[in-house]
Amino acid sequence: MVKGIIGGLIGGIIGAVIWAAIAHYTDREFGIVAWGVGVLVGVGTSLFAGNDVSPLTGAAAAVIALGSIAGGKFAVIHALAGQVKTTVHAKVHIGENEAIVGIADQLAEEAESAGKKLDWPKGSSREEASEESEFPAALWADAKARWNAMSPSAQETYKRDYEQHVHAQLDNAIGEVESKAFFESFSFFDLLFALFAVGSAFKLGSGDGGGDD
Repeated sequence: MVKGIIGGLIGGIIGAVIWAAIAHYTDREFGIVAWGVGVLVGVGTSLFAGNDVSPLTGAAAAVIALGSIAGGKFAVIHALAGQVKTTVHAKVHIGENEAIVGIADQLAEEAESAGKKLDWPKGSSREEASEESEFPAALWADAKARWNAMSPSAQETYKRDYEQHVHAQLDNAIGEVESKAFFESFSFFDLLFALFAVGSAFKLGSGDGGGDD
């Protein structure tokens, strides 16, 4: 049983890598490749289990096949999300104005948490404000005064820390989209071929390869 699982995992890893590579380099997903993943898992399970194949090893192969297909699909989406993160991070630049926006946003959050009512410009709010005209005038003046009161080294440190904060927020947002995209990426045909893959993995992993038929 253990040997069969090891063989199934090896086949599943190989299949997931092939699935992810084809999808990555062709920008398309072929359902029949998922079926092939199931075949690889079933064959790997059968080969390693030897004479100890049984419905139990077949069930293990079916589970591994399903996980491998999901893993391959997630790897593709994760790689795309990584490319988006790299592109977005490269476009983030924190200058003096962006730093003051960061201070103003922090002051606004503290004020609202304390129950203070801020005089936001019409159509603006803390969640949307990204420049001077979108913040309350008094709040912006306070943020700018605090920035000017910093030493040059303190300003550079703040800009560096704020840039990391922005990157973290972007990563979190992209991560949420990534998870949603993964679940929404399964089409009817994906599920159909996944069913074929699971069936093939179970049949081959159980030792029923059809060689005697």
